[in-house]
Amino acid sequence: MARVLGLGGVFLEFKGPKEELHRWYHKHLGMDMSPYGAGFIAEEQLMVLSFKREGENLPLINFRVDHLEEMMDYLKGLGLETKAIETVFYGKFAQFTDPFGNLIELWEPEVEPYKELVQTESKRFAQDSAEP
Repeated sequence: MARVLGLGGVFLEFKGPKEELHRWYHKHLGMDMSPYGAGFIAEEQLMVLSFKREGENLPLINFRVDHLEEMMDYLKGLGLETKAIETVFYGKFAQFTDPFGNLIELWEPEVEPYKELVQTESKRFAQDSAEP
């Protein structure tokens, strides 16, 4: 049976002029940009796609980072609005608002606990969703 293997793209309407957005994200977050946006190619990609999300800040994109504290210190130094880092067993999370008013979430994963969580939750969902 055919199945989805990963995420092909997330298409969001960010505030701000396209060229300025691309330059800012390239310069300050080190993202490789193209005329279409950013692409992520890595040997190991951890990604979550949420079809439903509750809250006032919709939609929300989450970028995986390697050193969350360092990144948040840098963003604070730029004078951006940031929220405190939250730690859970599968990683650390923090949010900031870019200069254009977009809320962004950053995640530094604990890879093995995250993989175990996903495998456990996927198995549980499959079992709970199985037809009788």
